[in-house]
Amino acid sequence: MKKHARAWGIGLAKYGIGFGLLAYILRANWDPKGTSPGISGLLQQTPDFLAFFALVALASACVSIQFVRWYVLVRGLDLPFTIGSAFRLGLVGAFYNAFLPGSVGGDLVKAVIIAKGTPGRRASAVATVIADRLVGLFGLIWFSAVFGGGFWLAGDTRISENEYLKKIVLACSGITVATVLGWVILGLFPQSRADKFAKRLGGIPKVGNTLAELWFAVWSYRQRPRVIYAAIAMTAVVHLGFVFMFHIGVRVFPVIDPASLSQHFVIAPIGYIAQAFFPAPGGLGGGEFIFGYLYTLLGRPEATGVVGRLTLRVVEWAIGLVGLYVFLRMKAHHELPEEEEIEKEQEPVKAS
Repeated sequence: MKKHARAWGIGLAKYGIGFGLLAYILRANWDPKGTSPGISGLLQQTPDFLAFFALVALASACVSIQFVRWYVLVRGLDLPFTIGSAFRLGLVGAFYNAFLPGSVGGDLVKAVIIAKGTPGRRASAVATVIADRLVGLFGLIWFSAVFGGGFWLAGDTRISENEYLKKIVLACSGITVATVLGWVILGLFPQSRADKFAKRLGGIPKVGNTLAELWFAVWSYRQRPRVIYAAIAMTAVVHLGFVFMFHIGVRVFPVIDPASLSQHFVIAPIGYIAQAFFPAPGGLGGGEFIFGYLYTLLGRPEATGVVGRLTLRVVEWAIGLVGLYVFLRMKAHHELPEEEEIEKEQEPVKAS
């Protein structure tokens, strides 16, 4: 009982943080004093429905590629899986991530379900979900490094004269270089050394076998680099789409002098990275705050960035509702574990 009460309390707190911050941002930018239009002024404009439908189509394509990416990562470890299962579980995960604030997130649900379907290789199944998330995060980081650095070197004054943006680009570049070096060094490990390291991990009490299996999953990916390269290529396409989504999103409600595409290539990946760590469902409130703040770094109204992110959120919620439909159908056919079962598996999965 206490455990459920605590979970409910944490969930309500996350909702409170998200909606509280969103309310504050809306109020602060609703009708600001000055010449720049506030949120109320932007929303009074006639929406560009063609731009909105283009945004919906682009978002659907990007989400679909993400599901295919996970399928490729699962099959890369020779685990039994179908593309249909990748889409169904991916949509269920989208529903959880968009609407539910509890500790049972979309990634955890996917991990538990696929792990139950491969009992002999449980940690490897969980590793595919972790790998999918890490590849996506790495894609955002190198995207910021490559495009931010490129526009900086090209002399874009909005970047070259902004110390904060330059620090972010340099940090992303450092992480990218370190990750690539780690990948190269991992490839230099001989099989004998990899086996010895696995044996050492296996000797750790309680979690040794899980850590050893996770190591072999990482090692397997390194021995099949084409799988990771294909996943990164799909990630590049997805993040390219994400930038265009935000670029279109700020134009659904006509804006005077919106940021250029090159500037969105710099700030959009940074915004997506930052909101991923915000505790509210789907980064609610945090996403609007960071995108609004990034827009001020470009010397433009904060309200434009906020409305652009809100427009994207409407599309994300629509995809989440599709996920809810899939979730209810799978529940009706007893294809999903009960929440108590997921919570029971939560600690072992985290250990994995």
